[in-house]
Parts: sequence; C-alpha cells; structure tokens
Amino acid sequence: MLDWSRAEILELLDTASEIWTRTLADIANLAVVPGRSQAEVVEQVGLEFQAQPLASEELRGFLERFVGNSGLPGHPAFLGYIVGAGTPAAAIADLLASALTPNVGGWQFSPGAHELERQLVDWFGGILGLPEGRGGLVVGGGAIGNLVGLKLARDQQLGLTVRREGLRETASHIIYASDQAHDTIQRGADILGLGSSSVSVIASDSSGRMLIDELRGAIDRDIAAGTRPIAVVATAGTTGTGAVDPLEEIATVATEHGLWFHVDAAYGGGLALVPELREVLSGIERADSVIVDAHKWLYVSAPACLTLVRDAKHLTQSFAVAPAYVFEDAGRSGQGVNAAFISPTFSRAFDALKIILSLLAHGTDAYAARIRHDVRLSEYLAGRIEEEPDLELLIPPSLSVCCYRYRPPGVSMPPAGDDYLDELNERILVELQLGGRLFPSNATVQGRFALRTCIVNFRTEAAELDLLLEETRRIGERLHAELTAGRP
Repeated sequence: MLDWSRAEILELLDTASEIWTRTLADIANLAVVPGRSQAEVVEQVGLEFQAQPLASEELRGFLERFVGNSGLPGHPAFLGYIVGAGTPAAAIADLLASALTPNVGGWQFSPGAHELERQLVDWFGGILGLPEGRGGLVVGGGAIGNLVGLKLARDQQLGLTVRREGLRETASHIIYASDQAHDTIQRGADILGLGSSSVSVIASDSSGRMLIDELRGAIDRDIAAGTRPIAVVATAGTTGTGAVDPLEEIATVATEHGLWFHVDAAYGGGLALVPELREVLSGIERADSVIVDAHKWLYVSAPACLTLVRDAKHLTQSFAVAPAYVFEDAGRSGQGVNAAFISPTFSRAFDALKIILSLLAHGTDAYAARIRHDVRLSEYLAGRIEEEPDLELLIPPSLSVCCYRYRPPGVSMPPAGDDYLDELNERILVELQLGGRLFPSNATVQGRFALRTCIVNFRTEAAELDLLLEETRRIGERLHAELTAGRP
C-alpha cells in the first residue's frame, strides 16, 4: 500500500504543484508572515493521524492549511533575515533528489550525486581562489559548516591523536573571532569540547570589522600567559550589518603565528560570482577553510552550505572511520571516496543538486546581475533614508544590509534620547512585522537598536523599499504621539 501507482503519484504531485505555482503567482499579494499566535496556528494545522489514508480532497486541505500558515521568504517584501527566496529550479531539484533518495554517504549507491557534489565544491573553491588539492562537501547549514572548519582546526593544530584521546587540558586552546561573528562559532567550540569560553572575542571598529591591532594584542597576551592559540575566524558578511573583516590582514596574522584561518562567508561568499565585487573578498583565497551558504546569496532553498577546504586530505584525517560492515575494493571497482568518511554525517541528502540545477538553469551571469542589483537596492534605500529628516542611517550599507531608525524631530539628546529611540523603534519593528505587508528585522549598531533590511531576494525591488520607509514613518509618527502623550 506504500508503493503508489503512477496515477496516484501524479494526482498528489499535481495538487502540490498547483498550490505551489498558484502561491508563487500571487505571492506579492499574500502576507509575508501569517501574523497568528501559536494557539491560532495549532488550531489551523492540528494533526490527527488515522489508521486509514486521507482522501485526495482531505490531503489537499492539509497542504492548503500548511501553506497558509507558512512564512514566505520568497515574498518581495521579506527583508529581514539572510534567507534566499528559493529558486523554482531548486525546489524541483529537491523533489527529484528526494524521490530517488540518493544517500550521499556511500559512493557505490549514489555515484552521480557524489561526483556532481565533488565537481560543484571544486568549481566554487576555484572561484574563491583556493589552490589545487582543495576539497569540500555540502552540509546542512552554516552551523555545521563552521563546526567542520573548527574541527579541522582543532585536529590539525593539536594533532590527530585528539580524535582518540580527547582534550587533556581545560581552557588552554584559543580561537579568535570578532564581536560580530556568528554565535555558531562559540557553539562549535562548545561541541568540540574546547568550551565556548575558548573563543576570544576581538573588538570591531565602527563599521563592524575586526580590529587587527586588537587581534595581535590578544594573541601576544595569550601566548605570554601560556595558552595556545589555534585558529582565527574571520567573517565575510556579518549577520547584523554585513561587514566584511579585513581578510588579507587576518590571513597574515594567522600565517605569522601558524594558526588555522577559517572564513565564515555564509552570507558574503556569493560576491565571488560578481567580477567587480570580488575584491571585497580579497584574502579569502588564503583561508584553510571557508563556508558559503547557498541558501543565502545563491538564492536556493535551505539548507545548503558549501564547506570548502584548502587541502582535501584534512577532511579525511578528521572524519575517516573504518566500519566493519563496509567492505570495499576501490582498486578493483574504480569507485570514488565515500562522503561519509570525509563528513560529520553518514546519511546525507543530496542538497548539492539544488545548487547545481539552479546554476545550470539560470547561468552565472544571471546570478551576478541579481547580486549586483541587491547591493544597488541597499544603496538606494540608504540614499532615500538620508533624504528624510525623520529617518537616520546608523551605519553605511554593507553588502546588501542597511540599518536605520526612525528619529522624530526634537529627539536628539543622548543618552535619554537614544534610550527613547530604542524603545520607539522596537515598537515600530513589531508593528511592521505583525502588519504582514513587510518583514524587516533588527540589529544592534554601536549599542543602539536599528531597523534592518537584508536583500537576498530576487523578487525585491525599489517599490518594496519605498513602502517600507512610508510605513516606518506612518507607524513611527503615531507611536511617537502615543508614547510622548503627557511626557515633558
């Protein structure tokens, strides 16, 4: 009863396809997020599993309710987080990859998937400038990608015996990252047994970029104190403001001290496809490991993280195992390397296919044009903000991130003025998001609350940004009047 006929498969496939394509056709007129409470969502999508199968119309109703209670990162007014819109080609690739269930763990039963993924990571590593002998894999998101990079750093710096013997010392190995680095760096240090406190947080400048003098000073102090620096993590596209650390200078510091150099380019790595913007990533080619989330600025559906290494053998050294239930004679069979032996996972979906099919279906020129356009849209938004007397740009836009706030006339005296503006803009954000028409997010810029936009969406245009500023001012004026009623 689980093995459907072709007609049964097509019936449900046609239903899902109709709902999907109808949603895409009308996406600009839908709410960005449902705006319902948890109790309301549970009422809409409550499950009751039954002994007998649901009829076709009941299945359609279930899918309709799911879609009606989903957020839509592909909506042109989704401006909040670094989540790509999801290309249609990526969705079709996911369907085919799931339908064939190629487990990208063993080469023998997924040879096409293995070789396609290998070619993809080799190609993208080459674009970033990594040398011959590079390698990599596609993992489920930047958190896992950063974990892989930190594990390689730990194993190469402390010796491969650490895989068997574990850490013999406590809080004696240091990883350096800026105060703008992603939280997954500390989480990765925790998982690896180094402890989150092993991450030494380096101050950043007013643009959100790691301060090199601070990095050098921290390393010198730690060495003098008898601790052992092992790695430096740079960020190419911080989550809050889109800042890119000075990669070339950090690489030099890492080389001088013999440290592993990892670059979290989960967001900014897509710039490698744009010739005139590629220089923003200068120095990334010196990295020992790099991650690029394809579900961010390569626009595919999540999850899909390119995890790239300077020397492919490091993956084997860190993840190789020899399970007794796997017998192979690669010399006779001519098969390739099992991905399970160079990865933190054994069973793994073929997430690389959605990246590959999207690149093939659209071409790299289209990607470059859209990434370039996203950057220009962010610059356009910043220009509009600077023209308005009651809006304030808190930091120049970086990559495709823009941070601003609503500042009513007459509110100017810090710190009381800034505290009030934080409160006011927090309220504005909530109302913008709950309104359903727009979805910005927030950031902290030099200690102040900011409204934040990040454009990694091929449907976003200037009209959505104009609407955002219009709504920010409309809501801001009303809330300011309410909040200051009766105040001096």
